[in-house]
Amino acid sequence: MIGPDRRDPRFRLGVLLLAVLGAALVGGLLAAGIDLDLHLPQRLLPPAPGHPLGTDALGRDILSCLACGTLVSLAVALVVVALATGGGLVLGYLAGWHGGWLGSAIMRAADLALAFPGLLLALLLAALWGQGILHLVLALAAGGWAGTARLVRGEVLRIKEQDFILAALGFNASPRHIARQHVLPLLFPVLLTQAVSGIAAVILAEASLNFLGLGLDPRLPTLGGMIDSGRGHLLERPGLVLVPGACLVMLVAGFLLLAEGFGSRPGTIAFEKNNK
Repeated sequence: MIGPDRRDPRFRLGVLLLAVLGAALVGGLLAAGIDLDLHLPQRLLPPAPGHPLGTDALGRDILSCLACGTLVSLAVALVVVALATGGGLVLGYLAGWHGGWLGSAIMRAADLALAFPGLLLALLLAALWGQGILHLVLALAAGGWAGTARLVRGEVLRIKEQDFILAALGFNASPRHIARQHVLPLLFPVLLTQAVSGIAAVILAEASLNFLGLGLDPRLPTLGGMIDSGRGHLLERPGLVLVPGACLVMLVAGFLLLAEGFGSRPGTIAFEKNNK
């Protein structure tokens, strides 16, 4: 099994981006405190000692809103990726190991899910179900399992034909034992890379839905919601759009660079190393 290549400059840059973003948000909050209350008389204030980045159109501290929006994006992304990865792993393993009509049915369902662009499917479901954290998570996870399922199926089809798997079957090892001791360790690097890059995709999709007003309650600060609310003041206060936009770019770029640090095909490398 392999891990991230810490010598890869892309991995280091990803860690640096996320570390700088986290340090800036935490340091600013420790210095100025957290204030998410509405203060309409203090709306659109420029940066000041009590508000390092100023206030928004509702009088909320922009730095506090950024920290809250970043935590919301990360929390939603982690839950969505966990659901999509877990579902894709189970379904892809069943399709690859058992095959037959079950595998065909799972793959046809995956093809149907992949036929719709992920963001378009999430938009449709979010518009039908309405706002809310549960609806947002389910809408984003609805199509995310399909890519993981196809990836896992392909890996399982290759692994199960290897000599050590055939030997385990010859010794009457149970399918559960083979899956836990032999197959899953080889799938882990592939799933890890898929999950890290998936976090970036979900963060961007979550921000897009909130920008369009189809995500969470607009009273909760989110990066997409901050960009949307700042559009009306773009000329007088461009920071209302540029600051949350830069935060979103750093988050997405950081996780994409982290995923690159795990190698382009880590599952293949691990597979080959375990069979030399």
